[in-house]
Amino acid sequence: MTLAERSPGAQPPSEAVSTDRFMITTDCTRCGVCEYMCPQDAIKEAPNQLVVRRHLCNGCAECVPYCPVRAIVPASEFAARQQDTRAAQLRRILKRD
Repeated sequence: MTLAERSPGAQPPSEAVSTDRFMITTDCTRCGVCEYMCPQDAIKEAPNQLVVRRHLCNGCAECVPYCPVRAIVPASEFAARQQDTRAAQLRRILKRD
């Protein structure tokens, strides 16, 4: 698509920003890579893991591919993902015995 073909004010597809914000599940290992990669400086260290400051997150998802444990998920999927974290899986296994 050329500049002339784009409607005024439209963002190019590669620069489109998601309307969904991101959250970090308890699978976070606090490696800090996402904090470094976030262009909005929206990810900060909390006492037990890294967290996304939602008021700063613009949904660009630039941090997502760098998480080695895939702990960064869209906010809309957070509750479901927390049910399937490593800790939750371990609790289910231990309850069986």
